[in-house]
Amino acid sequence: MASDCSRFVRFQDDPELVKLPTANSGKGIRNNGTRLAEIRGKKGLTETRKFLKARVLSRVFSEDYERVRKKTLLDPRGQTIHRWNKIFLVVCLVSLFVDPLFFYLPLVRDEVCIDIGTALEVFLTMIRSMADVFYMIQILMKFRTAYVAPSSRVFGRGELVIGTTKIATRYLRKGFGLDFIAALPLPQVLIWIVIPNLGGSTMANTKNVLRFIIIFQYLPRLFLIFPLSSQIVKATGVVTETAWAGAVYNLVLYMLASHVLGASWYLLSIERQEACWRSVCDMEQSCQYGFFDCKRVEDSSRVSWFIASNITLLCSPKAKFYQFGIYGDAVASQVTTSSFFHKYFFCLWWGLRNLSSLGQGLLTSTFVGEIMFAIVVATLGLVLFALLIGNMQVPLFDQMDERMLDAICERLKPALCTENTYLVREGDPVNETLFIIRGHLDSYTTNGGRTGFFNSCRIGPGDFCGEELLTWALGPRPSFILPSSTRTVKAISEVEAFALIAEDLKFVASQFRRLHSKQLRHKFRFYSHQWRTWAACFIQAAWRRYKKRKEAAEVRDLSYYVESKSDSETVGLVAYGTRMTRKGSVHSDEVVNALQKPEEPDFSLGE
Repeated sequence: MASDCSRFVRFQDDPELVKLPTANSGKGIRNNGTRLAEIRGKKGLTETRKFLKARVLSRVFSEDYERVRKKTLLDPRGQTIHRWNKIFLVVCLVSLFVDPLFFYLPLVRDEVCIDIGTALEVFLTMIRSMADVFYMIQILMKFRTAYVAPSSRVFGRGELVIGTTKIATRYLRKGFGLDFIAALPLPQVLIWIVIPNLGGSTMANTKNVLRFIIIFQYLPRLFLIFPLSSQIVKATGVVTETAWAGAVYNLVLYMLASHVLGASWYLLSIERQEACWRSVCDMEQSCQYGFFDCKRVEDSSRVSWFIASNITLLCSPKAKFYQFGIYGDAVASQVTTSSFFHKYFFCLWWGLRNLSSLGQGLLTSTFVGEIMFAIVVATLGLVLFALLIGNMQVPLFDQMDERMLDAICERLKPALCTENTYLVREGDPVNETLFIIRGHLDSYTTNGGRTGFFNSCRIGPGDFCGEELLTWALGPRPSFILPSSTRTVKAISEVEAFALIAEDLKFVASQFRRLHSKQLRHKFRFYSHQWRTWAACFIQAAWRRYKKRKEAAEVRDLSYYVESKSDSETVGLVAYGTRMTRKGSVHSDEVVNALQKPEEPDFSLGE
């Protein structure tokens, strides 16, 4: 539905749109009553036509854009973007898995020194570089992907903005900075170029670089997962299309958190072990902190110090010379000196075990940093558990207890609809409520056949239709007459759903009075397409009333200005004020009663 043909106000909330000079502007009128547009003549008319032409060509519907053979831009709701989002989601998960592996680069030698694993360093650099290529491709895709104009989202599916300049401007202002930071090859540059040219201990520089990577780049890459998953859910209703794939996806996220915690625990264990070495070194005059770098293992002064020192005996968890806290297992099990696979799986098990138990088995020391790390482990375990429970709950039913849900599930009946099947038409009685499991439906209304009114939306997995029946059943005294449908629902693909007929829903509502709650009422309003349409009309009516009051105030100000001028100077101003008054009176209250407020049940008896 083009915005120029709509009877509703489409107020501009799109900052990319070019603003034309309005007739209300004070600069549009001179003292003699003539308008600047009349002075400009054909030049102003030509510029206006160019703007209108550019505006029409810069927007298009998604359905019309799919028919174009040669497309230089991508439809954000098309199959190409949908497939790329899934591929890029896998790449993001791989990247989030690779980055913590850099924590395993430091390793402890038997000579009481810390070295860097070169073979692992080369392998991780190759994998990380390949992942960075996909992040760069994602940036290029964003520059070539159209977007839905915010001003066209009031009704219908919205119009696509296909202007390359507007797309680039919008992306540079929103999202480009985060994508650019995530695509930078920071570990490769810092480890291979920056660190070798720095002075001081290589191990100290490496640990600082690893912390920098986590803070500066790992968190942005983690944040990119959430909007990407949201885009996939909007397109298909779920992140994965099968149950086993969804279980694997949730398991991967849980294992990823365990992987990050285990890698962090390993790096902190090496730091705690080095801190013990430094404590012993402070008690020995011939010791230097530089001796703990394996590059100086052949130094004669270090060799003589190592022979005379008892550092290996003191820096042992059994000696109780130093408090290792939660890192004692890594030192006692010699994880820091083991091969990569041995220490990786041991640390992964440590992270998974403590994440599952919410860190209850962690016995910390008095170090503040160690205590904070234990708090992070416990908090992250709680958050992941809450997210898992939240993903398992169905909207609209999360306020119900188990008995109520069992009663509803016993009465659910499977339903299968073929493509282009009308489930219900506007005005027909609603005899069942459908909860969509798979497929998509097109739901639209004309407000009882009202001319010029059209509202359309798409229903996907996780949504429901037939909310009129819910309103009817949740009332304290439901009538025998079934409610009429306010929308026409048509299946645009094969749809699998569960149906709850009127009698079953009425029985459940009458048996369980807890179903009649204000929380459920608010939840119902949020997910109801009928309520969303009414809310959009209400906002439009309020906006038109505001515009009408503003124009009336301008007319009053203009009348005061006319009274202070002579008759010859007020001819043009009077004509202009008359036009503004006539314009403000047209279509001023059309939207106020355009759509009746949806009915809601009366909970007075239940409360």
